[in-house]
Amino acid sequence: MAKRLTQTFSIGFAIVWGWVLFNSVLRWQHNGPAALVAGFALGFVAFFVARYLLPMLDSVPRSRFRRWMAVVLLLYTLLLGMMGFFLAEMPIMDMATVLQSLPDFLDDGIPQVWGAYYIICNNNLGLALVLVLWFRLAGLFGITPDTEAGIYAGIVLNVLAIAFSVALVCLLARRILNRNSGVALAFLLCAGFLPFVLWSPCFYSDTLCLPFPLLVLLGWTRYRTAARAGTRLAWLAFMGTAAFLGYAIKGSVIVVLVAVIIQLFLEQKARRAAAGALTLLLVFGLWLGGYRVWQRTFLDFSVEDAVGLPIELWFAYGSGGDGNYNDEVCQTAKSLATMDQRRQMLRQYIAGQYSSRTPVGQADFMTRKAVITWGNGLYDAQEFLATPLKVSWTHRFILEGQPGYMPMVYYCQTYLYFVMVLVLLGALGAVRRSAPGPLTLARVSVFGLMLFLSLWETKARYAFQFTPLLLLLATASLWQLSRAGLPRPEAEREVALVK
Repeated sequence: MAKRLTQTFSIGFAIVWGWVLFNSVLRWQHNGPAALVAGFALGFVAFFVARYLLPMLDSVPRSRFRRWMAVVLLLYTLLLGMMGFFLAEMPIMDMATVLQSLPDFLDDGIPQVWGAYYIICNNNLGLALVLVLWFRLAGLFGITPDTEAGIYAGIVLNVLAIAFSVALVCLLARRILNRNSGVALAFLLCAGFLPFVLWSPCFYSDTLCLPFPLLVLLGWTRYRTAARAGTRLAWLAFMGTAAFLGYAIKGSVIVVLVAVIIQLFLEQKARRAAAGALTLLLVFGLWLGGYRVWQRTFLDFSVEDAVGLPIELWFAYGSGGDGNYNDEVCQTAKSLATMDQRRQMLRQYIAGQYSSRTPVGQADFMTRKAVITWGNGLYDAQEFLATPLKVSWTHRFILEGQPGYMPMVYYCQTYLYFVMVLVLLGALGAVRRSAPGPLTLARVSVFGLMLFLSLWETKARYAFQFTPLLLLLATASLWQLSRAGLPRPEAEREVALVK
């Protein structure tokens, strides 16, 4: 039964992912077919490297290879930090608001000036609290968030989060592929992914949440191989905690928790799966409940009825037009006196938007939203990089109209298609193997985010949080393709893990 369900899901995922890829190529504002062809060319180069060069690393003792990778990851982190400093920009939009609120938090723990903002945008409170902890540490060196040095301090935290995510992708490649060549391939695919560099100066929730889905996936690989009940319980608690921390920074990370619960029922008997799911939900619920209660010690929720905005507003944004922010809807909601009135108005608006479209029109609308979200190789980084803190050589390619801008755009789009094609090929391969495993969990997580974002407000950066999972899926797919026809020592172990 589990194999049949996994096979059915893999077929559905391949169809949806392939449809998004196809439409992205057709609808890209520049030359999608040319970028796709370039992506295939990049794929042939990567295949050659994976098949003929990287296997030489498999003969290196694991301890020595681990030391090499530690040095490589350190150099990558330093390079990422250097680029983050060159690309430093003046924080804009909600990122600027969160940064401006930090002195209040650091002063007495109460955001007196910005308290209403965190009632309206409670989803950004987790981000603010992470930054508060970081700037308490930075304060030991005389750095405050309202200075230029504070911006650079935020960039350091962001770089560490991205680099840690790359290290986790490599660690998961070790757990899943069990070869030095697989780990090296994972690093190369991450190193070639330019959006990690472009987003390095933007210490916002889209980047600071990156490690947590990977930590949940890592916990799953440990949980499913643990022999003792106590160890399995500890890993369930670990996954529930990691899911909560990710959710506190970026709410949509919660889809990973749902994916783990689904995976439990795919891989285990119903009784044990139900016990595991209950444990996960209990750990997550305890963290969330405590977090909600704690908020009331420093936020004044009595103003929520007057100034709050219900979650339906973001679903309303995603229900019409191009799925993005709609100022008319926002201002209409704000003009109403109570939360109940706003909620009722928004629900009526959402129902009206969806009922006004035919099934074909609805499919076209969802397709356009998916292309905007998943088919943008820059992940909207150019919006955040358009306000540089200082002029540097990097602005010759990050600012629109500069000579290097379009080559950068084409490179990012080419790389996106390269990764998307590999993810598609991996899903098609999973149809044949049809056994649940860590890669299935990664696909279910990505698919869950796709479903959520099909209803939510549409922005390309909302998909950025799962790019490490896409790079891991692409790594496994390319590694398997490159090994086709080659001798496979420990084949049974590899098959069990890769599936």
